[in-house]
Amino acid sequence: ELWLKDLGRAICHLILSSKPSSASTTMKLLSLIIYNWKDDNSIEVLACEELSSFSFFHRGPIREHIKFHSRLVVSRTQLGRRSSIQFEQNLGMCHSWVHPQGIGAAVLIDAEYPLRVAFTLLSESVRIFLEANRGKWEDVQKDTLLLCPEIEQLFIKFQDPTEADKLTKIERDLEEVKGTVMQSMDDLLKRGESLDQLMAKSKDLTNTSVQFYRTAKKNNQCCKLY
Repeated sequence: ELWLKDLGRAICHLILSSKPSSASTTMKLLSLIIYNWKDDNSIEVLACEELSSFSFFHRGPIREHIKFHSRLVVSRTQLGRRSSIQFEQNLGMCHSWVHPQGIGAAVLIDAEYPLRVAFTLLSESVRIFLEANRGKWEDVQKDTLLLCPEIEQLFIKFQDPTEADKLTKIERDLEEVKGTVMQSMDDLLKRGESLDQLMAKSKDLTNTSVQFYRTAKKNNQCCKLY
């Protein structure tokens, strides 16, 4: 299936049409979402986002497609593993980390954001969440919001990866990044799956966002993520 290319075109079409004329080339960290990991459909328990560079009217569909990507990637990442999913045509990356205790997290970033900084954010966020919410997330059966101000502040600090590097003294040969599974989104599909099927079943996408995808796919648009 070529659904990754199709979805990338859809997302980039929306971002292109909503990008302000004075858009900055600063490396972008768009989202951090934490889940109670399930291999069939992980459950969202915390979300941070930075979509202020996009117009108000486009943030809804962008948010929904980010959630769709992040939930799928985390659900298809094995316990105790890290994954890096690269979108075609240098559109960006989705990195995930699933802790052996069953908390998973995903960040969506542009292609310029450093890998090791992204994984440090994932590791620190999961560690903080497990310490702050012990006994609160284990039995959650539907998407909810478990507040954690420390993670929200961490997300803000990591908007600037250079400053985050200084704050956390990230080692350039960060051991935990070694052995990360690098994949395309196509690699996550199960036999016989298609994008349309996944979208139809997804609770992250409204009819508006699905229609946007179909329109962008028809228009065959392509651009960078930022």
